Amino acid sequence: MSNYNLKISFSKEALTTIYAAGQKLVLVKAVEGDAGNPVAWLSTLPFEENTVEWKEEYMLYTARQEITSGAKISKLSEANATDGVVYDVVDGSFGNAHTSSTVGKNTYGVRNQMNQYPYLTVGMAVSATVNGEERKCNPVNAVVLPYNHTAAMSPTERVGIFLAANIDDGMVQTKKFSNMLTIEYTGNETEHTVRYDEKAGIFVVAD
Repeated sequence: MSNYNLKISFSKEALTTIYAAGQKLVLVKAVEGDAGNPVAWLSTLPFEENTVEWKEEYMLYTARQEITSGAKISKLSEANATDGVVYDVVDGSFGNAHTSSTVGKNTYGVRNQMNQYPYLTVGMAVSATVNGEERKCNPVNAVVLPYNHTAAMSPTERVGIFLAANIDDGMVQTKKFSNMLTIEYTGNETEHTVRYDEKAGIFVVAD
C-alpha cells in the first residue's frame, strides 16, 4: 500500500488573478472500467505552496443523484473496499462481498440488489489531506447502476489538475477543461511537483 504526494505551486501574481476570477484549484482522479462520469475529487482555494497527500486505499459509496454536470453527490452509504470482490448493495448498505470472474486484481465491484429504486448512483471514493485538512471518502466517479446490474471499476493513480470557478468537492464533471494537466504515478513513483505558469495559463511539471 503506497502513500502519494502531489505539490502544486503558484506565484503571488498568479494567485491575485485566480482569486479575482473566483477560481479554485480542482483535482480529478481517473477510474477505468465502468467509470461513469468523473467527479471533482478535491477543490480548494490555492496558496503559493499546496500539498495533497493520499493513500492507496479505496472506498465505495452509494447515492441517488442523477448524473448531470454540476450535480453534487450526497453519499447515502459508504464502505472500505477490497479489490477482486463484488459488494452487494442491499437494505441500504454494502455487504455480501463475493468473488466474480468479472472482477479481478485492482478492480472493485458493486452489484445493485435494491429493487425499490430503478437505479442507484455508485462509485469509488478516496480520502486525502489537502494543505493539512482531511477530506474523508471523497467520490472520484459516479456510475448509474440499474437494479441487478454490476459495475466493475479499476482506480488508477492518474490525477488531473485544473482551475475552475463554481466547482466544489463531489460535483459531477462532464466538461473538459483546457488548462488541465494530467499527472500519472507509474512504477515506484509516489511524488510529483507541478507549478502554474501564469503566462501560458497552464500547469507544468516541475519535478
